[in-house]
Amino acid sequence: MAKKKKQQPPKKAPKVQQAPKAKAQTAAKASFWLKTNWQLYLLFIVSFLLYANTLGHQYAVDDSIVIQKNQFTRLGLKGMPGIWGEDTFVGFFGSKRNLVAGGRYRPFTLATFALEMQLFGTPAKDAQGNLLKDEKDRQLYDGNPEISHTINAILYAILVLVLFLWIMALFDPQIKDKKLLHFLAFATALLFAAHPLHTEAVANIKGRDEIMVTLGAILAAYWSLKAVDQPKKLFLYAGGAILAFFVALFSKESAIPFIVLIPLSFYFFRKQLGIDKLLIWTVPFVVAAAVFWFAMRNPAIGWDGKTEPAVELMNDPYLKLAPAPDGKTQVYVPFSDSERYGTVLYTWGEYVRLLVLPHPLTNDYYPKHIRGAKNEIPSLTDPWVLLILLFHIALAVWAFMGLLKRKPYAFALIFYAATFSVVSNLFFPIGTNMAERFMFMPSVGFSLLSALGLLALLRRMPDNKEEVKNYSMGLWSLLFVSALYAYKTIDRNPAWYDDYTLFTTDVEVSPNSAKLNNAVSGVLQERIKDPKMPAAEKMRLLQKAQGHAAKAIELHPSYTNAWLLQGNAFIYMGELKEQQNAPQEALKLFDQAIACFNQVKVYRPEHPDVNNNMTVAHRDKARVLGQRLNKLQEAVNELQKAYTLSNGQDFETLRLMGIAYGIGGNPQLASRYFEEALAVMPNNIAILYNLEAAYKQLAENGGGAAAQQKAQEYGRRWKAINPNYDPRKVQ
Repeated sequence: MAKKKKQQPPKKAPKVQQAPKAKAQTAAKASFWLKTNWQLYLLFIVSFLLYANTLGHQYAVDDSIVIQKNQFTRLGLKGMPGIWGEDTFVGFFGSKRNLVAGGRYRPFTLATFALEMQLFGTPAKDAQGNLLKDEKDRQLYDGNPEISHTINAILYAILVLVLFLWIMALFDPQIKDKKLLHFLAFATALLFAAHPLHTEAVANIKGRDEIMVTLGAILAAYWSLKAVDQPKKLFLYAGGAILAFFVALFSKESAIPFIVLIPLSFYFFRKQLGIDKLLIWTVPFVVAAAVFWFAMRNPAIGWDGKTEPAVELMNDPYLKLAPAPDGKTQVYVPFSDSERYGTVLYTWGEYVRLLVLPHPLTNDYYPKHIRGAKNEIPSLTDPWVLLILLFHIALAVWAFMGLLKRKPYAFALIFYAATFSVVSNLFFPIGTNMAERFMFMPSVGFSLLSALGLLALLRRMPDNKEEVKNYSMGLWSLLFVSALYAYKTIDRNPAWYDDYTLFTTDVEVSPNSAKLNNAVSGVLQERIKDPKMPAAEKMRLLQKAQGHAAKAIELHPSYTNAWLLQGNAFIYMGELKEQQNAPQEALKLFDQAIACFNQVKVYRPEHPDVNNNMTVAHRDKARVLGQRLNKLQEAVNELQKAYTLSNGQDFETLRLMGIAYGIGGNPQLASRYFEEALAVMPNNIAILYNLEAAYKQLAENGGGAAAQQKAQEYGRRWKAINPNYDPRKVQ
């Protein structure tokens, strides 16, 4: 025995020396996974920094509806009664309109915007520096987008922390290894925080409703768990849960699925609770939802369940053009069932693709961006659609099998399905094909499922002397995916800087979206209003704007806003041609504008802007005819059309009519139109000067002492304003 012992090699020194080092590494790794506070700090910092490059952004897209041009939000705290007592759209449109099916009632986020206005806004002023007030003499405020973007980023970071804590509490009884428990919660929260699909909700201020509904709902689920786990604090946590659920409901209606998801979380992760307890826990959330819906929402929006918005492609993507009964024109008709459900399934596949591979991203999926093979409407006969259907059927079967066995992956799948159901277009139309923000809440389920996959990978590894290596593998896998997501998020954020940046960026991704082409035309035309921009650059942008409007019309022939914008582009181009002394080209452009506005009248005669815009077109055309081509009678004819369209209230039309009749030797009509112009713009020195001249001419033509007296009166008035006035320097 002794001899054998001598012949035995000594214990390998490296193993003896490395064991303490390996243990130290293991302890170091474990220390992070067991330090909840460290993980919370890290998640908050990462979540906030992911959107740090949005803090200097401006308002964009629908921010005007809820902030910039919302009459309730701009009143600050004085706007709260309107915010809580009216449909969300009333503050922008000024009256209850059935713009979307079922109405919208989301007062909580609007209330936060109003509070920001009160605390950080500045009193609004007009161009002359006068304070702007509403019809009740209440001060209006201008917002601070930097503050709003900062608050969005902070709220998002808080949401990520609450998600981490909820997953920790959810799986605590099931996962005995606390390192694995922390890893699962951290992975879920990090994947959620970094996902690029969230840029629409966080980088766009209006997207706060998505953040708040998810924060309130997850917080309600978390505090419900705490109430079950800590009976001594039952009422405290249960009350907090109900309060958080109300915050979610008043932020957005998509919190409704949590009526089921909260009790379902008990079924999966608190197996000691019987069915009777699950039903009891369902009751307070059902009551809260009923109070919200029937006591607050329905009275505020005034919806009777019968009135629906007018049939319009921008509100109903499941419409297509078909020959009208007369065989000469086309009308919109509903999709066939195969086309509708085929399109719905196609978008489901797109959502899954974007969750896994979030590229390319766009803010707009309106018609006709969603197209299947051969640029046709997807249908249930398309192979790709059928594959998507089979995939979702497989997920449903997998989820059902897991539900029976209370498998955590099944909860993640059901969470995704339940929160997605309200925006899926399967049960009721939501007004658009799809949107990235609609994945904000469902992506919690996706993040949890992904983290569970990483956890399963770790558990399959041996956990002896390879423990450090295995945890490193899991961590590096998590960091690799999160880093890719984070890069895409940070890279996508600058597109949301403002309307111009967003629309001109995303039209490259969604070239077949009628709405986005229309929006690009609008922002390009706003761009040319810069007085310092060279004329050549203005013309280039206007030609581009006209092209996008034409594309929108091609996609949606009865799109009145696109016809209007195309007409406006033609007017601007005509004015530039007039300045370049190309009158014939200018006249053609004004005629094209008038033709566009006539199309608006065909599709929507009551459009609030068409008469004003057509007035400008006829007026500009008259100016070219009279001043550039000396065709006085033709100019007067055009001005008469402008006069009729404006109901005699357009100052420039009245001024030009006075000048035209004055040049034409009719001082009586000239003085009449100058008088009407003065009624529109009192004490205008140019009109007073022209009135003196018109009445002098009228007096010379036999108008008598009355005309002479009028001439003297108007002469005194303009000289009192500016005795050195020289019309040659103004006109």
